[in-house]
Amino acid sequence: MEIDEFPEKDPRNNLWRIVVDCINPKVIVICENIACLKVPVEYKKRGVELWYVGGNNTKPLLDLPLEKLNHPVLYFCDWDYHGLKIFSRIKDIFNTKNVSIRLIEPRDLSNALPTNSPHHNSKWKKEDFSKLNKEDYTKAQIEIINNLIDNNEWVEEESMDLIELLEDIEAI
Repeated sequence: MEIDEFPEKDPRNNLWRIVVDCINPKVIVICENIACLKVPVEYKKRGVELWYVGGNNTKPLLDLPLEKLNHPVLYFCDWDYHGLKIFSRIKDIFNTKNVSIRLIEPRDLSNALPTNSPHHNSKWKKEDFSKLNKEDYTKAQIEIINNLIDNNEWVEEESMDLIELLEDIEAI
């Protein structure tokens, strides 16, 4: 048959979602990157159920039944063009389900990196607001994004403390 791998291993199939289940979740956090899911103990203790669909792999969210979305849903991502574009796509999916999703924002930009950082491929677009949909963001988030665009910087998801940010917004 000349097959090297099981076909469903191909990430382009967009059929999977990795979940760190929580017995009594207070909140669901969809993570753009898998880092938080590798050390889930503190999140589980605090009632945070973590989901990872693999960055651009948003299609599995289309098939989620409403009963899986009966807790507040937040999105944790890199604050760069691709991460914020993915948030808009997820927000559109959840809008069709009448479910709101909240974007977790950095406390400040002290950890911002230049967009030309090694192993980083997300660049801001030259168009207004980098062609992102302003309607998807709060006034404070728009200010952060504009600051990042103006300084040609981004904030890596892994540089932010998710638990602190969740406590700041009283999600846990």
